Amino acid sequence: MPTTRHHPTDAQSVTTAAESREAEQRTRMRHYLATMSVRTVCFVLAIVVQDWYRWIFAAGAVILPFIAVVAVNAVAPRVRGRARMATPTVDDTPLLTERPFEQVPSTVSHREDEPRG
Repeated sequence: MPTTRHHPTDAQSVTTAAESREAEQRTRMRHYLATMSVRTVCFVLAIVVQDWYRWIFAAGAVILPFIAVVAVNAVAPRVRGRARMATPTVDDTPLLTERPFEQVPSTVSHREDEPRG
């Protein structure tokens, strides 16, 4: 029965490792806070400004929360090639026997005059 072994071509580089989960969440939270800050400014300007572009600020105050939530929930996709999958290959090493391994019962005999232990 052939066995499989993993033969990596080269070691995984640390510099190609993905960003940590905490760092990614921190970055997404900063983008969320920045977007919601702009939304707050738009809301205040929609109330204060009396010209026609108050409607642009009002639209920004309404649309930006949706954009902020979608952006904060967007997780960065995994880049192909960063982590290589180990693909098993058939080991062509000749086997000593073609039969499956059999457990041989073993018995240990002790002489009566020797101490056990």
